[in-house]
Amino acid sequence: MEHVYVVIMAGGKGERFWPLSTPEEPKPFIKILGSETLIQQTVHRILPLVSVEHILVILGKEHLPLAREQLPQLPETNFIVEPVGRDTAPCIGLASLELEKRDPESIMIIIPADHYIPDQDKFLSTLTLAVEVARQGSYIVTLGIKPTRPETGYGYILAGNQKVTLQGRDVFQVQKFVEKPDFATAAKYLEEGSYYWNSGIFIWKNRTIQDLLSRYMPALWQGLDRIKASLGSPEEQEVLRREFNQFERISIDYGILEKAPDVLMIPTDFRWDDVGTWKALDRVLPLDENGNIIVGNHRGVETKGCIIYAKDIFISTFGISDLIIVSSQGKVLICHKDMAPDLKKLLQYL
Repeated sequence: MEHVYVVIMAGGKGERFWPLSTPEEPKPFIKILGSETLIQQTVHRILPLVSVEHILVILGKEHLPLAREQLPQLPETNFIVEPVGRDTAPCIGLASLELEKRDPESIMIIIPADHYIPDQDKFLSTLTLAVEVARQGSYIVTLGIKPTRPETGYGYILAGNQKVTLQGRDVFQVQKFVEKPDFATAAKYLEEGSYYWNSGIFIWKNRTIQDLLSRYMPALWQGLDRIKASLGSPEEQEVLRREFNQFERISIDYGILEKAPDVLMIPTDFRWDDVGTWKALDRVLPLDENGNIIVGNHRGVETKGCIIYAKDIFISTFGISDLIIVSSQGKVLICHKDMAPDLKKLLQYL
């Protein structure tokens, strides 16, 4: 597609899938849903839409060797390195400088590196529509996922009344973005039918996001402008490091999306999951006859509803249910499934 670039965000600390994921090898770079890592699956999913030359990965410097090893088909210049993580607004701002240099007419598709989207055809057709919508004006376009359960781990989008129909698909004005709700609120959202999960996938003209950063996040934009002025000079890395260390840690949702006037949402019906915790594997991997997910070397008796990942040792179980048991890199995790979303508490203790 002409002028279209895909920017894959591959940050992360490796906390939610410990001990399989670590700060040195976080979630995008682990094989948790098959024979490929999540970032490899993401690149292969998007390749029918754009060429490898138009796929960029933005990540921390500590993960650059790993990314190059896993994605040898991408040109080395397509890896954008953040000196430190400052959430998605500075990340996207830095990516916009690279796209401006490559193509002043560029359209940016922002996608996370670690989502589960098995319905490739539906995904790509929706992105194609989103690009055509973005071409028509200074719009932010996002994809809303139709909820299938009262999920408390996702942010939500409330669709407004105003809509247009393009290529047989409805496109809604976004009324508001809402933070992760409690269970009762999520159940209400599901019942009302106008709320969608926030996919974290965004499509816009590159100049549109730069204009919005300049308008709503002037301090960030001034820093990005100083980085832009240093590009190609001997001071480039020093300026990049200095400015990023000063940036506020802030998401693009909070910094731009909640304030911008022309935000549109395309409802989607493809399968999607951000695979946020070990417990999420119940939704995306096949279960055995006892409701277990087993990866690796395991034998169990009277074992039900468990997730068992035996990467480097043999695990045997007897008379247990609803547990997560993971062995990786000489470490073992045992916890109840219901505690999986709070795994950070354990890691803080450790």
